Amino acid sequence: MLNFKKFLILFYTTEIFYRFIYILFSFCICLIITFYYIELLMLLETYPFLKFTNKKFIITHTTDLINSIWYLTFSTSFFLIFPLFFYHIINFAKAGWYEYQTIFAEKLLHFPLIMCYSFVFFCYYSFFPSILNFLTQWDLVTINSVLNIEIEFRVLNYIEWILMLRNSFAFLIYIIYILILQFSFFIFLIDIYKIMKFHRKKFCFLTITYLFILMPSDIFLQFFTIIIIFIIYELNFFIICYKIYNSKYANY
Repeated sequence: MLNFKKFLILFYTTEIFYRFIYILFSFCICLIITFYYIELLMLLETYPFLKFTNKKFIITHTTDLINSIWYLTFSTSFFLIFPLFFYHIINFAKAGWYEYQTIFAEKLLHFPLIMCYSFVFFCYYSFFPSILNFLTQWDLVTINSVLNIEIEFRVLNYIEWILMLRNSFAFLIYIIYILILQFSFFIFLIDIYKIMKFHRKKFCFLTITYLFILMPSDIFLQFFTIIIIFIIYELNFFIICYKIYNSKYANY
């Protein structure tokens, strides 16, 4: 019995070692690729700023550019390698899990990651440019006034700000999905249907109101947000109705 326990310890230690080596090797490959294409990556990160203005970034210290490359390379590599890391953690641990735990972990791996990456794309394409446009409005408004203020961006501060927003929003989306998924394990599908049927308009209104408080006053962004939130709630309600129709509550 003691030899069998030692064998299991050796077996799982070897497995996690090889998985760690594989993740580390993949991370190094990501570092090399991102460093090789750092100019393209820098252009991608500065796209929200360049979308509405032709201004230039400034560098006030000799190490600003080096630090920017350092932050971009490691942050992007961690962001890209996270799904692989999560995948190996699930496959290593699911041997000792129940079936519902494996299903829960797989749900955390697929849909929320796709949603996070899609939301990041939306932020770079629309949300971040709108925020920057709102923050630099004073420069545009006061161009012919006595008080003339010209706004300049330090490249290092801008990179830190854009990475902080990207990671914060992605983490927030992921946490919200985890909470919703955990909540769904403790409530019956028919109860979710009742809540969505009678209260989804209230939830939709509260969500839009909260987002309007956080977002800049851009009419196109607000209109787009209303459409997206409405589609999300209606699509969720449709999926719930479809599941109920094909479940034991079909005669409800």
